[in-house]
Amino acid sequence: MARADSNKNHKHRKHSKHSRHHRGNQTQRNIQVIVGRLLLFGVPVIVLMSFVVILNLPRSGKQPRGSDDDVLLHLQLAHQGVIDENWNQTLAHIEAAEKAWAMVIPRIQIGAQRGDILDLTLGLARLKASAQCADKPGCLRELAELFVYWDEIGK
Repeated sequence: MARADSNKNHKHRKHSKHSRHHRGNQTQRNIQVIVGRLLLFGVPVIVLMSFVVILNLPRSGKQPRGSDDDVLLHLQLAHQGVIDENWNQTLAHIEAAEKAWAMVIPRIQIGAQRGDILDLTLGLARLKASAQCADKPGCLRELAELFVYWDEIGK
């Protein structure tokens, strides 16, 4: 009888050991399936999210981080200077807008079109030339274009 019990325990131990090994392989296969699905669905989602972030950089990048890089504020102040025909104040704000624009360009250049950046840069140069000549209609025309260029960046 002792021998029969011994045989049963021996078979049970064998079966138990085999069962643990089988569970380990199944767990490993489950992990491989999960990793495969994560790669299959996760990588494309991460890539798409990266593109969304990059394409939205100009919108957030053109937002001022201080008063020294607030392009829109300086353009508005330059506009008021043109209306008042205060050419010294206008030129000071145009130069401040140029400096602010130079600070903003590196933040937006990844997602913004090169043509948009160039249009705004050239518009600032034309505005400065018009202000130096005290050309009120020319300044107002350039400012109107610059406001449109500014709004279009990042859309």
